[in-house]
Amino acid sequence: MNVFGFLKRKHHERSDSPDQRYFRITVWAFVGMFVLFGLAGLTAFLLALRGPEQTQVPDMQGEELVQAVIALQERGLYPQVQLRFHSDPTLKGRIISQDPEPGAVVRAGRRVTLLVSQGSVVDEVGDYVGRPLQDVQADIQTLGAGGEGVLFIDNVSYDFDDAVSGTVIAQSPEAGTTISGTTGIDLVVSRGPEVERVSLPTFLGLDWSDALQVLSRDNIPFVFQLEEQPTVGQDGVVVTQDPGPGEQVEQGTPVDLTIRDIRSVPEGEQFGIFDRTLPEYAVAVELSAVAVGPEGESTTLFNMMHPGGRLAFPYQLEVGSTIIIYRYDTEVIRYVVRDSSPDQ
Repeated sequence: MNVFGFLKRKHHERSDSPDQRYFRITVWAFVGMFVLFGLAGLTAFLLALRGPEQTQVPDMQGEELVQAVIALQERGLYPQVQLRFHSDPTLKGRIISQDPEPGAVVRAGRRVTLLVSQGSVVDEVGDYVGRPLQDVQADIQTLGAGGEGVLFIDNVSYDFDDAVSGTVIAQSPEAGTTISGTTGIDLVVSRGPEVERVSLPTFLGLDWSDALQVLSRDNIPFVFQLEEQPTVGQDGVVVTQDPGPGEQVEQGTPVDLTIRDIRSVPEGEQFGIFDRTLPEYAVAVELSAVAVGPEGESTTLFNMMHPGGRLAFPYQLEVGSTIIIYRYDTEVIRYVVRDSSPDQ
């Protein structure tokens, strides 16, 4: 039966039976329900297309974690917490960064990453008195590995003391001081007891290679140079020294030695002065000079305990050789010997 054709029958039918009226009412009721369901579905579809409401991310940096979580929940956002050590102990338990950034407009329901400070790796100054300076430097450097350093060595001074040379004898701030932020530590390091004075031997008339061996054997720092005004005599020998022979000097005082130039050098070799400046070391360190020939053969030029500073010594090596300076087992300087003759 065509329902709509039935409903559109002409009104000239003056009377309907009860069954016809009931049927008409039922049909209209179903039509109304279909219309309502359609409108509801359309509304839900449009809301789904629209998505969640947008909201602005609040600024939570420096806030305590609880307050930050509440602020996010009030805006329909959800926290994702990550922990990390931080250089500022006062920020422990507070937000140090967030993602998205403050002021960003996002959809409600978005997760916001909060980076929360666990505090500093250490919260008070350690006790460094009585420890070697190198160990203290290594420890403090380790504390700053992987992030911002909480402690750093600000100033190091040296004083004579009965403690072994290179030992920390005082510190400021004192051990146990609470750290309230990035903190610099001043250290006083022992130079050892009063330095004994020694009498210098004479190097005058010695060949430079013999003088170098005596100096390194006795751990006497040295600076070699060529004489400015050539004198008559044997090539390569020491003609002056300062301080002079027999003078009383503190251990570690460098000796300046002037030698005659070598006028005749075999072909393929080069004579010269290796002259570099090293850092000033708190205590004397093991220093060695090694020459490596063009074919890879190596020769130790000298080995000694050296305080650092200027290092200048003669060499006569095959062109293409390499001079390597080692501090303990660490290479600090590399120099390649080149031909400096006028016709090259």
